[in-house]
Amino acid sequence: MAKRQGGGKRPRRTTNRHYPRTARLNALLTEIVADHFERVDDDRLGFLTITGAEVDNDLNICQVFVSNLADPDPEQDRLVLEALGDQRKAVKRAIANEAKLRKTPDVVFAFDPAVRQGARIDEILASLDPPTGDEG
Repeated sequence: MAKRQGGGKRPRRTTNRHYPRTARLNALLTEIVADHFERVDDDRLGFLTITGAEVDNDLNICQVFVSNLADPDPEQDRLVLEALGDQRKAVKRAIANEAKLRKTPDVVFAFDPAVRQGARIDEILASLDPPTGDEG
């Protein structure tokens, strides 16, 4: 068996990467998309918030999660999704320009279900009678 020269162990590459590549990419894409929408002037979007982005493993699709401060209204949701759809190509171009990826994923927009579920829980909790303090 031949002995390796140089002491046997390879030096370990040290990086500041403490979480997986897809998580870093998701954070980067969220930032790029949010920066893009800061410059968009479209009244249909209202108070739009980009809550996150998730890219699939083969980088084909980037699902961007959004939230708005308006009450969940099907007609308003339709207008927001229509406005987001109008921005899809521009968002993809922004990702291509700012993220150094071999291939740029297609962008799909969806309302963040966690935000809506949290708002619903808040409504339920607010509708409950507060304790009077006489118990105990």
